[in-house]
Amino acid sequence: MTPELDRRQLFTLGASAVVAASATSVIAAPFAPQNGPAAGNTKGDLKPIAMPEKLKNTAPAGISPKTHEEHFKLYTGYVKKVNEIRDKLSAMGVPDPAKANQTFSEIRELKVEYTFALGGVKNHELYFNILGGQGGAPNGEIAEVIKASFGSYENWVADLKATGIAARGWVWLAHDYTDGSIFNYIGDAQNTFPVWHATPLLALDVYEHAYYLDFQTGRAKYIDAFLKSVDWDEVNKNLAVAKAVATAAKK
Repeated sequence: MTPELDRRQLFTLGASAVVAASATSVIAAPFAPQNGPAAGNTKGDLKPIAMPEKLKNTAPAGISPKTHEEHFKLYTGYVKKVNEIRDKLSAMGVPDPAKANQTFSEIRELKVEYTFALGGVKNHELYFNILGGQGGAPNGEIAEVIKASFGSYENWVADLKATGIAARGWVWLAHDYTDGSIFNYIGDAQNTFPVWHATPLLALDVYEHAYYLDFQTGRAKYIDAFLKSVDWDEVNKNLAVAKAVATAAKK
């Protein structure tokens, strides 16, 4: 994807963070455009991605193949629930406003849980995609962006680690197209906390299922292993998408 892409192309590819169609924390999944939000009440047709072969490369750092195997089962469960909810929305047809209620109603439950399920899909796809690399200090443009926003890679690591220990579910390094900054956003669930106009570049899953088999309650050690396994080439690709979104949005 190049900055010359126009808005319509970006939206078609599912890489736009200009307007998110669902209230999920992960607004764009540039590596898996087929997993964008349903248009209206589209029936469930979401397919899980294949488990990336490169995930085996995290073993030397301490994140085992068994952890990825079990983790991937959870991810495919989210895919199934997205399709189930889409089917229910499709069967509902045009909802009756008279039956909607903010305390409890079918449309409320389906819409809220849709963001949780779809967030679970997008978050995990981003997470799996940026793992399996050499880790350590970043290369390419992301290295420059991190230095510009945090002062140094070491400062960014400290911020990511602190955010990860404080989070109840996720951390996302995301690019805000309005000012070009990056920030480590905190998330306590699959669908919190959404930030509009921000395209995620990297995702860190800090739910216990992501590390308990290998590190038990040692979340800090898990984050260290995560940092040793980041695929910075993929993060740079995500940054290129984010910048293309920014360019298109400002036309």
